[in-house]
Amino acid sequence: MQELSVQNIGTQQNRWGIKDVVTCVIFNIVIMIIMTTVSMGASMLFTPAVAYLAGPGIMALLCGPLYIVMAGKISRRGVLFACATISVLFFLAMGLINMLFLLGFGIIGELAMIGKDSYLNWKRNAVGYSIFFAGFALCAVLPLIFFKQKMIEIYSASYTQEAMNTMFYYYETPSMIAVMVLVTLAGSVLGCLIGDKFLNRHIKKAKLI
Repeated sequence: MQELSVQNIGTQQNRWGIKDVVTCVIFNIVIMIIMTTVSMGASMLFTPAVAYLAGPGIMALLCGPLYIVMAGKISRRGVLFACATISVLFFLAMGLINMLFLLGFGIIGELAMIGKDSYLNWKRNAVGYSIFFAGFALCAVLPLIFFKQKMIEIYSASYTQEAMNTMFYYYETPSMIAVMVLVTLAGSVLGCLIGDKFLNRHIKKAKLI
């Protein structure tokens, strides 16, 4: 009986409520706005090298604090996968079918979060979040590996040949891909660290969690 009670408590603690769903959606909308703004700003203000190699890392850095606060407020299994699902739906609505790969990274990231109170531990959050954003960075790389001809047809409708050549250089050169992923991982970890400090110094002290 005691074991059954403990299991029931655990199940209820991991069950999402309407408030959790609303919190997740609102935070992800803000995260998507930040990511879109950074993407547009980087392409206009920076060189292609900075835009392609550092863009995902900048997004991860800026969105990390929001993610940590959201994870702390919800603190239930499935937060990372829910973020991946919302992100994929957003990107699909924009016609970015290559972002379907992000769903797989969301599953891997969620598996990395298995364990008690993992969403209350910033280091565990940093692991899952880093997997998610590394996947985001690689969503432009993987389609060129598996469906290059199809992607060329899709890109041809929106990009000049020169722009496509530049894009393919960064997304098909192993050293460039490595730099992009490393910068993204660094941005992810730093963003989560900043988020954890903000969470402890301000959000928890204000008793918002």
